[in-house]
Amino acid sequence: MTIKTNFYSTKNKLWGIAPGFYRQPWIRIAQSIISIEMKKLIGLLIFTMTIVSCQTKPKVDMTESKDAVAKILDDHWSALKAKDADAVIALVSEDFLSCGSDPKEFWNKTEMYTTLKQMLANSDFKLEITVDKREIRISKDGNSAIAFEQMFLTPYSQKMPVRTVYHLVKENNNWLIDFTSTGFIPKNEDIDKINKALE
Repeated sequence: MTIKTNFYSTKNKLWGIAPGFYRQPWIRIAQSIISIEMKKLIGLLIFTMTIVSCQTKPKVDMTESKDAVAKILDDHWSALKAKDADAVIALVSEDFLSCGSDPKEFWNKTEMYTTLKQMLANSDFKLEITVDKREIRISKDGNSAIAFEQMFLTPYSQKMPVRTVYHLVKENNNWLIDFTSTGFIPKNEDIDKINKALE
């Protein structure tokens, strides 16, 4: 003989729920209210997400940003030519890092300031620069930029060009340099000559 067991009846007995409990009118009303409120909540969430995703971000004026970054680079060279270490350091961020042309040259903001003060204090030091090429790329959000310059830099490079790569960030609506890397860039056909000269 097969004994059929009503699962919900057994569960109700175990939990102490009286038969017919779920058929009570007020239970059905409560379930309907909960269902309606859940639908409202889900609708509200979908509406909020739609509004947030559709909000238009302020359009970045790329020309204005590029001009602002170019001015920072120009001010940097002007300060160096004027031997004004304070003016140079005012253009860099607190977490600034500079990589020089020598493999051992890694400077933070304080170290760069000390190096500049010593270099610019030399009365015989005279910087002459001819920038042949400059490119600036602004990020889509307008808060950072990458730039590079190729130049001849007297007294360091009369024959071999130098390339400096910059990374800049926008802090409190002001552009600051937070990274630079400078290196000599010989022509490919001159590399063998350089290697032989170093033997």
